[in-house]
Amino acid sequence: MSDTNLNNDSTAKMDEQSQQAPKTDAAKTVNAATPEAGNSTKPKTFTRRSVLAMCGCGVAGLIVGGVVAKWGVTEDAIASGRIQLSTTPQKMIVTDRGRCSGCQRCELMCSLRNDGWASQHTARVRVWENYNFGPSVGSGDGIFGNCEFTIKSCKQCADPQCVKYCPVHAIHSDDQTGARVVDASRCIGCGMCHEACPWNMPQVSSETGVSTKCISCGRCAEQCPNGAIKFIDWQDIAQEAINQGVLSTAQLTGDLVRPYQGS
Repeated sequence: MSDTNLNNDSTAKMDEQSQQAPKTDAAKTVNAATPEAGNSTKPKTFTRRSVLAMCGCGVAGLIVGGVVAKWGVTEDAIASGRIQLSTTPQKMIVTDRGRCSGCQRCELMCSLRNDGWASQHTARVRVWENYNFGPSVGSGDGIFGNCEFTIKSCKQCADPQCVKYCPVHAIHSDDQTGARVVDASRCIGCGMCHEACPWNMPQVSSETGVSTKCISCGRCAEQCPNGAIKFIDWQDIAQEAINQGVLSTAQLTGDLVRPYQGS
């Protein structure tokens, strides 16, 4: 082979290597910018604690300040008994008896979602108990009164009596939702949680022999045709606080702000 051919071959190889080098470097840059699956971090989310801390008040302060008024939660509505609310670390749960038509769809969908069959007895939200005469005879509520119905649901108490009086410690706080849930593998079906709860919300299922209670899944709110039950994200409450000037965006860290999603 001549010297000319050798030189040509060497030059072609050098050109090929120089063209591949940038591709290799670019690939390294892309890989460096893309986090590995094991190293990916979850974005922070709003919780009850973080929102109340940023607003500098409790839930009552949000009500008085009008932050949750767009969901019907006002001082007058609560004082009249029309609105009842409870909170979990992830949601504010609002029930509006003025919107409830008594259809009991919430009970049907709750039991189908959690038990696999329709059962008013084990439904975690209940209307049927107050359907005829309201909370008590003479209350003026129910189908024989003003046709307003009280929606009974778990309060997810800060000091839950169901947890305190369970003899086998079968009720605990869910790590993700903060709701008090029953561990079916530990529950002995004694019914102490039902007796200890001021509203008798936990119920022992006649089918399984295990206590059942609300896990804050939100199916009742999704299926209510009148919007009588709402599960409100704390992130939405924080956004409303910003809109009303109660909370400044300067108080928020960048990874907590919801990305713009268009008009």
